Amino acid sequence: MTKFNFERRAYTLKDGSISACHFGDREKPVRLILLHANGFNAQSYRAVLEKLNVHSVALDLRGHGFSTLPYDPKTIRNFHQFRDDVVEFVDRYVEGDFVLSGHSLGACAAMLCGPQLIGRIKGYVGFDPPIMPQWMRPFYFIPGWTEMLQKRLPIAAAAGRRRAEFESLQAAFERYRGRGVFKNFSDEVLRDYLEGGLKADGDKMKLACDPKWEQAIFPAHHHNLFKAAKSLPRENCKVYFATIGAPNTPLSRERMRGVIGKKNVVRQQGFEHMFPLNKPNFAAEVLQGAIKRAQFDR
Repeated sequence: MTKFNFERRAYTLKDGSISACHFGDREKPVRLILLHANGFNAQSYRAVLEKLNVHSVALDLRGHGFSTLPYDPKTIRNFHQFRDDVVEFVDRYVEGDFVLSGHSLGACAAMLCGPQLIGRIKGYVGFDPPIMPQWMRPFYFIPGWTEMLQKRLPIAAAAGRRRAEFESLQAAFERYRGRGVFKNFSDEVLRDYLEGGLKADGDKMKLACDPKWEQAIFPAHHHNLFKAAKSLPRENCKVYFATIGAPNTPLSRERMRGVIGKKNVVRQQGFEHMFPLNKPNFAAEVLQGAIKRAQFDR
């Protein structure tokens, strides 16, 4: 299994604890905070963060990994819970400023933090954030809309059927290797995902992220990313969209260009949605660029 060369710490928040993986020199200030995709976890991005040679922190978001924050699949309507957890973590435990980044769900949660962390975020990198068309937002006021999407949205329905229990970590590895969303993962990244996303349950291993929670998150888009993005530092702000299976539309991408600037929105030809994990060297390179551009106060 993976040799751990990072440090995991638990931090108390108002309703539980959030788990964080620290990479690089922990004696130096935090320079990057990374938020993961739905159903994944902080350790999944080890192959990216180890390459940065700066103090980086990846968080296990609510309902994921080794965080113990409570969650309720029946009540989630937006990503504000994740935003609030990250803001509370920063306010309590992070000194100074930093670059904030995320992948998919994490990219949206990081973007939503913008208005509440003005002056703290010295750079933003979003990897393929799911952005629903603005015209869909009124539908979230319709009773039962989100519940309907959980059943009708293919990716959400598939998540809800996900097998949650395995005989061992190795059994999970053999089941996932080369299949589905993990098809293009290296063995190293897949093992990182499993070691950070499985917990012992008696004599078996169980997914740390409840499939019903993952399912509920996918359609929970009653938030306004465009409004939040206005608070991001445009001089050091990049959003990278995939061209294969990207959870966004031409209209939503164009609107994001209008908010953060055309040069700050990039479509990566031939990249699929999981590209930060499939192409960790690329992800590390763009994060290093954001860190170099950041004008840190200390």
